[in-house]
Amino acid sequence: MTNSATITHRGLHPKEAATLHEELKSTPNILGFTIRELLRLRDVQVAEVEGAFAGAALTMDLPFGWTEIAAVYVLPDYRGSGLGASLLRAAWDRAVSRERHLYMLSRNAQIVEWMRGQGMTIGCPMFAPFAVQIWMPIYMTSWHRHKEAWRKSKEISKCPRMVQGIKKHT
Repeated sequence: MTNSATITHRGLHPKEAATLHEELKSTPNILGFTIRELLRLRDVQVAEVEGAFAGAALTMDLPFGWTEIAAVYVLPDYRGSGLGASLLRAAWDRAVSRERHLYMLSRNAQIVEWMRGQGMTIGCPMFAPFAVQIWMPIYMTSWHRHKEAWRKSKEISKCPRMVQGIKKHT
């Protein structure tokens, strides 16, 4: 991570949420969030470089003591500096400090390797924890995510399959 980067646990500001909303449209790996959803999230690690928004890690508490690290995104101008790994670590450490079970879903090879390095059990999303099975239909009812899934469907079909990572608090 660059020396001038800071990571802060806070909600997104409106301009940051709008930027992230637009940026998430560029990746097939994340179906995204509406600006309103992004502004409602409170468990966010926000990266700034010299005061400018550089990226974020979004986490959501699910039922039964589970936390999902739902998205990690670094704006293109700030990639390659280790900022993504720092955001992941900050989100992970916060969940662990709160004694939460952790869940991640990704098709990004770097993220999957990171999940393995954290001792997560890697597997098929069909066998997700019950808390995720309850949450996922609610999450997917968003019209925005349906539109994004349709719009990104060709690109998604060329991507590696989605895998989940599970780490239970002990």
